[in-house]
Amino acid sequence: MEEKVYFQAEHVFREAAETLFLEEKAKLQLLLPHAEIHHIGSTAIPGSLTKGDVDIQVIVNQEHFNSSREVLVKHYNVNSGSVSSDTFISFKDDDRDPPLGIQLTVRNSSLDIFWKITSVLRENENLRQQYDQIKQEFNGRSMEEYREAKARFLTNLMKTDDYKNK
Repeated sequence: MEEKVYFQAEHVFREAAETLFLEEKAKLQLLLPHAEIHHIGSTAIPGSLTKGDVDIQVIVNQEHFNSSREVLVKHYNVNSGSVSSDTFISFKDDDRDPPLGIQLTVRNSSLDIFWKITSVLRENENLRQQYDQIKQEFNGRSMEEYREAKARFLTNLMKTDDYKNK
């Protein structure tokens, strides 16, 4: 059965998302005191449309990546549906409410992009509205088709001066 995607206004999830982020940030700071931690994704962007899940980017230097991965594996499930490399791994906890995703990235690596994208969308109303338009277009439709449209949009966003100047 094809997975469908559904969006709601960010404010519907704001309190639960912020509470979960702050709880997880405190936990992650204890587990990985050398890490930089960011609330990323649409629940971190006021006024946006969102699926309602909370995403966190944990940024470490290359020399801390393997040990950080080993620590996180003890506390979270590896997201087997995501890419994994020596600079990136994704974790998830779908039993949390809202669902939780954690992206462990090496600082300045090719996937150390999530915090920058979130920052641009927070600051640039025009880009946020364009992104929300894509979400409205794909609401209730194929998750795979939405992800393809999202990837095209984010590729273009990363070509903007707003992104490059982060």
